[in-house]
Amino acid sequence: MHKLKLIGLPLLLLSGQLFAQRANILVDANWLKNRMKQDNLVILHIGQENNYKQEHIPGAVFIAGDEYTVDNDPHVFDLPPDATLKNTLEGKGVSSSTDVVIYTGENWIPMVTRLYFTFDYLGHASKTYILNGGLKAWKDGGGALSAETPSPAKGAFSIKPNPGLVADQAYVLKSIKDANTNIVDCRAAVFYNGIEPTHGARKGRIPGAKTIPYTSLYEKTSTGAYEFKSLEDLGGIFAAQGLSKDKQLVLYCHIGMQLTVVYTSAKLLGYTDIKIYDGSFHEWGPDEKLPIEID
Repeated sequence: MHKLKLIGLPLLLLSGQLFAQRANILVDANWLKNRMKQDNLVILHIGQENNYKQEHIPGAVFIAGDEYTVDNDPHVFDLPPDATLKNTLEGKGVSSSTDVVIYTGENWIPMVTRLYFTFDYLGHASKTYILNGGLKAWKDGGGALSAETPSPAKGAFSIKPNPGLVADQAYVLKSIKDANTNIVDCRAAVFYNGIEPTHGARKGRIPGAKTIPYTSLYEKTSTGAYEFKSLEDLGGIFAAQGLSKDKQLVLYCHIGMQLTVVYTSAKLLGYTDIKIYDGSFHEWGPDEKLPIEID
């Protein structure tokens, strides 16, 4: 199967300085090797901290999941307060002018895409990239490794939060009957079809929801790296559900993590009107007042 073509990084000499052209969201090892020759870059490593301490991309800074998500009962993995996110990311060295590359050491794709969404929410998506295939792809590409833990200088990050990217329960309820909105269930088929419940909630799905299981959007390569499927394949998956770009997408999953894989894929395909339902079925399912649909 053909992989998603990653845009390279041509370097332009302008006014005596090197400037990198904007690449796609997904980048490969060669892109990152070239980008690392320049300044103003923060690489963020997601995974087990013990594994990070043993080996990571040189200069990469560790970030834990609970540094960019927070539990707000009954929600889990919500966005932390804006000021908290700003302080956390500045502590990782992120500034407004910084390019950020996110990767995973353990093939934790939803954790990576959740952080990508967070940067998008903060207004930094145009300077945020994902290393497709993570640390495994970096190794496969002959990338150097390090066990040194960097101490980045504190950044100056002027955030521009966009709360419009997040839908609440009332918005989703209204969207069920909105002909200009497609609600998308990002869980596995056993949950969408009502065979298994989400964390003890009722079985079923939000009425009218389309289905794009998040795991259908990436695949394991022959070397063991997990990479997003080709644009052609991604487009086919979205088209099979009748998801046109002139309608809004409202995404949900179990707890607001898996849906970000679909969110990132939609961004790759050029969808521009996307919201995530952070409460997802963990909030919706137990509420007997809310409608559900089941096969």
